[in-house]
Amino acid sequence: MSLSHLERTLPGLLEHRVPVRRNIDWARIERGLGTRLPSDFVELSEAYAPLIIDDFLALHMPVPGEEDKFVSVTQGILENLASLRESDMSHGHVPFPEKGGLIPWGDSDEGDMLYWRTRGDNPDEWTVVVSGAWDDWPEFPGSLTEYLAGLISGTVPAEGLPQGFPGPDPVITTD
Repeated sequence: MSLSHLERTLPGLLEHRVPVRRNIDWARIERGLGTRLPSDFVELSEAYAPLIIDDFLALHMPVPGEEDKFVSVTQGILENLASLRESDMSHGHVPFPEKGGLIPWGDSDEGDMLYWRTRGDNPDEWTVVVSGAWDDWPEFPGSLTEYLAGLISGTVPAEGLPQGFPGPDPVITTD
């Protein structure tokens, strides 16, 4: 799935596209996290400032010049996931860099967290895991842009997310 498919599926996204690449220091992020991130996320982050869908779902996207902050926030969320695991509340999910560990890419204003499951060495093959506020952990076998496009088009069920999200004509804002 590509960014262009998401742009065709998500009304209003294109009006937020920046005219030139944002020039994020991906090498710095990769060093800080210990891994590359999926190419669709890199492409999305280079084309858009951090996005919020329907005033509900925020995408964790780096800001140029603030790559260390992005890494720090990501590591903090991973520490929270480790705490959940220690309390037997992560349903067997583990934080990255453990094998098959999760890396966060989004959250909701109701406490839902969205992650990549890091299976294998190719980030473009990682899947999406939703940690719902109601303690469900569904997994989607595709990329971040496939997941978002599917949520918007209705072809992917919003498992783990509140009923009614996304709305029929989602509004996009930037952080």
